[in-house]
Amino acid sequence: MNPHATPSGPSATPAARLALARPETDDAGERTHADPFVDEVAQALRGARARTGMSEQQVVAVLAEQGFKITVTRLRGWERTGVIRVDAASRLADAYGITIDSLAGRRAYRSHHRPE
Repeated sequence: MNPHATPSGPSATPAARLALARPETDDAGERTHADPFVDEVAQALRGARARTGMSEQQVVAVLAEQGFKITVTRLRGWERTGVIRVDAASRLADAYGITIDSLAGRRAYRSHHRPE
């Protein structure tokens, strides 16, 4: 399997798609993704922090207290790109008091459409 390929189809888990998403750039040089899922994750990451009312610096401080040291730049990168390692997502979800699914913008009950 190509480590830069984005898995697709019904067997691809969102976590696998998130971890293997390959960034691209748009005309302005900003990083974008061929997979809209990572854009949804980026938006969900920003929204999760906003709902807590925590500043970027506060999030970094909370994670540091838990022994997980990151920078504001790293946090901004996650929120901009939607690409985050599972261990980091777990720590961030704990800091926000939510699940990783919620952090990724997934609803508790999502209908599963199965092709016929």
